[in-house]
Amino acid sequence: MLFPEDEIGHVIIGEAALSLALSEKEISVYSLINELSYMARMEASDERLVEIHEARSWLKAMETPEVAAQHVPYLHTLAGLNEEKN
Repeated sequence: MLFPEDEIGHVIIGEAALSLALSEKEISVYSLINELSYMARMEASDERLVEIHEARSWLKAMETPEVAAQHVPYLHTLAGLNEEKN
């Protein structure tokens, strides 16, 4: 595996964020969770489904967007880019 285990979730979250950005949708903790759910429905690989589930669980642990911004600055940056676009 090329990435340490923690970074796999970040890559998957990044894929979800990119998908939302390309679709010109809001990027937030909640929209990322929804996008990951959609990705899971389309996924056939059991290994990737586990990775998606772990990423969703990690995001769900964020109680509020303010907590997410404190713990994961790039989520705040992504949200800021989304706001600038609108």
